Amino acid sequence: MAKPLTREERRAHTRARLLDGARAVFARRGYQAATVDEVAEEAGFTTGALYSNFKGKEDLFLAVVEDMIAREVREFTEIFERGTTFEERSRGGADRWMELLGQDPDYFRLFIELWSAAIRDPGLRAKFAERSGAMRDATTRMIEAGSTEMGVEAPREDARMLATVVNALGNGLAMEKLMFPGSVPDNLFGDILAVLFRALADAAGQAPAGEREAK
Repeated sequence: MAKPLTREERRAHTRARLLDGARAVFARRGYQAATVDEVAEEAGFTTGALYSNFKGKEDLFLAVVEDMIAREVREFTEIFERGTTFEERSRGGADRWMELLGQDPDYFRLFIELWSAAIRDPGLRAKFAERSGAMRDATTRMIEAGSTEMGVEAPREDARMLATVVNALGNGLAMEKLMFPGSVPDNLFGDILAVLFRALADAAGQAPAGEREAK
């Protein structure tokens, strides 16, 4: 016999289902057109249950953003940490990003919808930027770690600027891939990052760690 869920577990389960419902409705209807009633119905709950977990639609919006970014940070950090060579570390997350776009195209469409809603609302934009900035922070840490392993000096501001470029490149290629699927091979993002980081290592007079070990 299954052990009954605790109150905290039930609340977490309800919250997770409401977030799933919000993601589905926002992606399907758009943030502006979506209503809390639709989200509650999609998740299989009453609006009372929704309001016991979230303050309203904006709170749901921010929770969805936070949850999406937290998942990305965890997954891509784990992929980076599993890499044992320069090649694996520079392209592992990029290959996974392209794979995710093929497996779940609505994932990035939802992100674009949330971004579009935030860019029109200065108050919402600041909150969106604060939460989505966690991905840039994680990318910055990975670049710093990779630079240190290669023996390359990488001031934090330089690593942060490069992280901005990497994330913008990933988002830009995602937009192209969704609009023109055949124009963006799955390995393109990873190939570009591998070339980019190899060039930076060469410019610093350093061979990638994997290549130094092979010599």
